[in-house]
Amino acid sequence: MQAVETDFTGEIHPAAALFPLLPDDELRELADDITANGLIHPVVLDPAGALIDGRNRLAACRMAGVAPAFTVYDGDAVAYVLSANVSRRSLSKGQKAMATVLGHRFSFNENGQQALARSADVSAGYVGMAEVVTKYADELAPAVMAGTVSLNDAYEEARVRKGVQRVRAEQEKHAERDLSALRAGAPDLAELVAEERMPLTAALTAWREREQEQQEREQRTTTNFAQGLALLYGVTLDRPERVAEMWLPDENPKAVIKGVEHLWTVEGVRAMARSLDRVADAFEARGGLQ
Repeated sequence: MQAVETDFTGEIHPAAALFPLLPDDELRELADDITANGLIHPVVLDPAGALIDGRNRLAACRMAGVAPAFTVYDGDAVAYVLSANVSRRSLSKGQKAMATVLGHRFSFNENGQQALARSADVSAGYVGMAEVVTKYADELAPAVMAGTVSLNDAYEEARVRKGVQRVRAEQEKHAERDLSALRAGAPDLAELVAEERMPLTAALTAWREREQEQQEREQRTTTNFAQGLALLYGVTLDRPERVAEMWLPDENPKAVIKGVEHLWTVEGVRAMARSLDRVADAFEARGGLQ
């Protein structure tokens, strides 16, 4: 480090800002000491003129009316901040770990966090806990640094939030999958969901009910056709012409079965025969009756 008259820009390096200032009473004691003995350790700046160490000394100098002295450190500013504050202050392992993780945000060191952890003398386990806190409960990091919340308590809260986020992410993933299926199977309902006119759960329920109704219609059609075909086959099994021979002209089937009056004509029977031919062709095109 080299002594300088002043290159201070007034900016505080973000890594140095991680550590809280002393309480007013302790700051006054420091100011009184500087008044009596002068500033023993100069305020440390980086080459750009930002303060990296000595916020309390600078504040105490201003309180005491003493001009501060400055020096420049041209090495790894973040590592210096961590090393100086960890060794000088009485910090818990949780505070050291949190300072390491937060300091890593401002470090350009390729080794990054591991190097900072070594400089702060904290284990990888504590660093990992602090990482989880900064990712899932970042607003608790300053409280950990201030010592008002322990790293363990902050970590437990972060774990809860992490679990909630995981569940929410899974729910969103499933919702997107369900919506994609809805778009393919019931685009009209999917459009209602997209327009927020129907909840996704209600749309899925409506789609399932629609599918069930369609399946039931298909089952009824299959059953009715099979039963009708079996009855028709039974009547015409021996000799189809026998149906005409045994037909009672005085009977009125139209009064028994409504809505199919056109069948009770020669052309109606021929039309039915042509329909059965088309049914047979359709079965054949689909690979035959299974």
